[in-house]
Amino acid sequence: MRALQIDPVDNVAVAVQAVPPGSPVDIRSDLTIAAREAIPVGHKLALRDIAAGDMVIKYGVPIGRASRDIARGSHVHTQNVEDITTQLCLEYAATFQREVKA
Repeated sequence: MRALQIDPVDNVAVAVQAVPPGSPVDIRSDLTIAAREAIPVGHKLALRDIAAGDMVIKYGVPIGRASRDIARGSHVHTQNVEDITTQLCLEYAATFQREVKA
């Protein structure tokens, strides 16, 4: 089974094929993780333990906040990730406005 870590700072990888529970998932030549549960194709897998409240990082940027502890090898999706789209948009808008005024 394979999954892609898009950016070196990501704490998740994306499954490029459906992963059965317990299967080894090759992330990089130096990293293989056992899937704790089924991971559908295109879904995320935790590369390390992610504590509740920590940011889920994909593409090198936060895409959500862990709503509960997520163990290494677990499926990372809406059941354990809080949407932070509004927060990110507000932060981006504030940064943009400061830069325009400078």
